[in-house]
Amino acid sequence: MSTRLKYWFNIGSFFETMKPNIRVLKLFGLFPYTISQAKGRSFPSNSHHSNNRCNHSKTLKSEVKFIDIAIFTLWQTFFLQMLYVSWPKMFLNMPVSRIITMVTLILYLLAGFNCSVSATLVLLFRKKFLHMVQLVEEADFLFSKYFYEIQHSKHHLVCVALLLGSFASQGLLILNDYTAGKMLVNTTLSLQSMPMQAITSYYYIIRSIHISCVVAFISGLYSFRDRFFAFNKQLRICFVEKHSGEQAASYRVLMNHIQGFTAIYSNLCDAIGIFCTIFAWQPMMFCASLIVTVVFSILTIGHMLTNPAPIVLALALIYSALTILYTLLFLVLVKLGSDLKREGKQTAVLVHKAINQSSKTPALVERLVLFSHHLQHQRPVVSCGLFCFDWTLALSIISALATYSVILIQFELGVPKFFISAILQQNGDMTTTNSQP
Repeated sequence: MSTRLKYWFNIGSFFETMKPNIRVLKLFGLFPYTISQAKGRSFPSNSHHSNNRCNHSKTLKSEVKFIDIAIFTLWQTFFLQMLYVSWPKMFLNMPVSRIITMVTLILYLLAGFNCSVSATLVLLFRKKFLHMVQLVEEADFLFSKYFYEIQHSKHHLVCVALLLGSFASQGLLILNDYTAGKMLVNTTLSLQSMPMQAITSYYYIIRSIHISCVVAFISGLYSFRDRFFAFNKQLRICFVEKHSGEQAASYRVLMNHIQGFTAIYSNLCDAIGIFCTIFAWQPMMFCASLIVTVVFSILTIGHMLTNPAPIVLALALIYSALTILYTLLFLVLVKLGSDLKREGKQTAVLVHKAINQSSKTPALVERLVLFSHHLQHQRPVVSCGLFCFDWTLALSIISALATYSVILIQFELGVPKFFISAILQQNGDMTTTNSQP
């Protein structure tokens, strides 16, 4: 079997499932160091396979190489170029109101600043990243010791499929924007100058980084969610679902299982917290981008129904396609965060059911009660520090969309040359000027 095939069929650890995400982040300058295995340590060949995987995670180390510094510096220069290049002045010459101009300029600045901060945080928290990998692989080792092996190959396949899907979706977005751009020829929004081309290139690169980072975050959450699914399934089998005819497990085995469950749960919750601390900046900014994109999409579609001019149709196509992709990613992100939160609550329910069914064994009940107290202080929550990624966030964003849409529609109707009305007027003036002999 070739080396590449061996790689695809020999995925056996959490770190190996994350390698595709790490490669993509490193390509965009958001993972500015290299993970390698420390030399000088070896393990017996007759040891258990999972134990070798667990020991392997303890030998990982982070190295900041010259190529990492070079890529990091180049991307930081690109991210923060709005602070020192002249093309942002193009925003001041746009034929729209100052409100839209400043909002657009601030969003561009925040997008670059967010990428810069994300890369810096990943660099500063590299020891925490290694600790997260160690926690997850220790949990996987305990899981394989007491129950069965985690399906790392499936997680790796999902990770690769999500990344490929994101690249394909971005390609379709660019194709859609190119098609819509055909309608913008000889209009105020066509790429008629180098600064305008620089703005467009900056936007597309930042957007590609943004989407890829969110997809990488989603694939990590999928891996954690699958582990909690397996965790609750085994907890239900061991203590809740006792079928007739099956031989009851011994007291010592049950006590070992409780100890293993406690360690696995604690490791996974700590790992999720570290994962969100390091990588939640991009999803947080993604929520703001979603709100802006949907509001502009609503505004352009509303104008298209009343004035189906080619330039309005082009803007509607651009914003609508991006809204569809952003909405799908947001729903998947919220679904995974909500599932993790629900599985944490389900763990508490299963433990209390196990306490009620184990009332004849006081020592076992006491250990389960301690586990229950531990669950009260530690929950698997996907949070960026400001809010949690669950369905309550979706409701908050829907209410924000309704509010901002009404405000922008009022401004559009009451303020001359606010946004689309200004573009239409300027486009009409240019058409009249070009039609004159």
